[in-house]
Amino acid sequence: MPDDFSTWEQIFQELIQEEKPRAKWTLHLDKNIVPDDAALGWRQHQQTVLGRFQCSRCCRSWSSAQVKILCHMYQDASKSQGRVLMRIFGQKCQKCFGSQFENPEFSTENIKRILNNLVNCILQRYYGHRKIAPISKASLDEKVPSDGPHDIFNCEACSLSSHGRCALAHKPRPPRSPSPSPKSHSSSPSKSWPSPPQTGNTDFGNRTFQEHSEPREIGSQMLLVLSIAALTFISFFIR
Repeated sequence: MPDDFSTWEQIFQELIQEEKPRAKWTLHLDKNIVPDDAALGWRQHQQTVLGRFQCSRCCRSWSSAQVKILCHMYQDASKSQGRVLMRIFGQKCQKCFGSQFENPEFSTENIKRILNNLVNCILQRYYGHRKIAPISKASLDEKVPSDGPHDIFNCEACSLSSHGRCALAHKPRPPRSPSPSPKSHSSSPSKSWPSPPQTGNTDFGNRTFQEHSEPREIGSQMLLVLSIAALTFISFFIR
């Protein structure tokens, strides 16, 4: 856990008092709260943020944009008081066998961003309040890829989940938009298109075939008549 949590408490009080001066909210660390198991009357808030780690065994350091933070919130409306329990989950070193979960470190800018998101959640859920202005994004030297695979074997939140992985690990990805199909360069029409009507050239070809077939039929008839006439003429002389 953060060595100096008083900085977190101070920033939290400043942010909540700016919006609700008469409200009394407190922020505490609690290693016993777990995801999706808030007590009756409490509400849950989760964040995935950027943090830095250092292995206590090999002194290796790494940055992660998949640091899990869990908050359980409760408000006593009659006394205008509220309470927040916070748990910051650790990560193990990927290089050391049997390493322990290390606590993350955060820049002051990131601490403000985390608490700003928390106060926004409190204002919306308990007061129906508008959002306060978001903190500017992380500077360039703090940015690390956030879309890589989640290391469920070295994530403390995953180790506590009954499903073997935290909410971040099995968060559904938005469906991809279908890519446009490439246009076909073939001249043949699609199967779904209706058959094209016959053109004048086809009709002309049919007429040509019929015109050539008629003389053949006439010649056959003339040959038959001539054959009958020849047989009649021959039979006349035989008599």
